[in-house]
Amino acid sequence: MLYVVMLGGRHPRASIEVHDVVFTQADSLEHAYPQLRQAWFGSQAGLHIDSWWEVDGIDTYRVELSPMAPAPHEPRLFFINLGGYERDVFGEAHRYLLVVARDKAQARQLGKRRMPAEWLKSHTDTVLEVDDCLPVDWVNGHYVHLVAGTHKGIRQCSDYIRI
Repeated sequence: MLYVVMLGGRHPRASIEVHDVVFTQADSLEHAYPQLRQAWFGSQAGLHIDSWWEVDGIDTYRVELSPMAPAPHEPRLFFINLGGYERDVFGEAHRYLLVVARDKAQARQLGKRRMPAEWLKSHTDTVLEVDDCLPVDWVNGHYVHLVAGTHKGIRQCSDYIRI
């Protein structure tokens, strides 16, 4: 199973809790804990999961993991980090999504269409106007394939789980 996990914790040079997203593959979320600990850049003490997606498929595609690389013309999975500002709220707001696209430019356009209308100065971080637009194509030694077919979609959960 493909998991997209929001980790939270401390870093010696940060004043407040910091977060990062990790893509992992495991039979269950609990089986992914060693991979998540290894991927974390900060202190292991207090490391926790804030949210996760269990991704079986998206749109009309089922997610499959394989040691073989997908063909160049196959659709790809992208993770988008949207950033913007809300009136009377301190700090930058973020929304995260997965999209299926042929390339990063198309993924960015799909992400912009999902930008919350109430945000002021909305942008996408990292990729010019989208904060981050990351291809999700290599996870824990496996290539991500999108195969047309039925699936269970994306299961989302937000909770505080110490790992």
